[in-house]
Amino acid sequence: MFPRALPKNPMPKQIQALGSLVADLVEGLEEGSLRPGFVAHVRRGSAEGEVSVVPNPRDPEIPLLLITLEIMDVPPDNREGFFRRLLELNGILCGRASFWVGGDDRVRLVAGRPMEDLDPSELVDLVLWTSEQADEFDDLLLDEFGPEATP
Repeated sequence: MFPRALPKNPMPKQIQALGSLVADLVEGLEEGSLRPGFVAHVRRGSAEGEVSVVPNPRDPEIPLLLITLEIMDVPPDNREGFFRRLLELNGILCGRASFWVGGDDRVRLVAGRPMEDLDPSELVDLVLWTSEQADEFDDLLLDEFGPEATP
């Protein structure tokens, strides 16, 4: 499955500060140590997830850098309205990231880019921008569709 599903609570208690994580990612990019199998946990505000390097199913020679951030469970009520809202929000993201619902009914915000020719500024932007969007949209979606919302 692509993107691969994350367990519901995969995050360890200690998560590296975002600035430090970004610096480590840039260093790994420059040293060439960001390779398939790499995983680092990330948190920004209420959004948590991971930055990973995964094999590219379309081109095995060029791995992908992914940032995957947990948003919420799909609400049991008003699923059609919820999925419509996710599609609307995908439009706001203008192709830079998208909402994805895994087989476990967890909503995630996912962004990625092939590692080929990835430069440090693109890496920093990908992590910071995507995590900022996830932190904003998890609150928005929980306000609109959380357990206290009525269908």
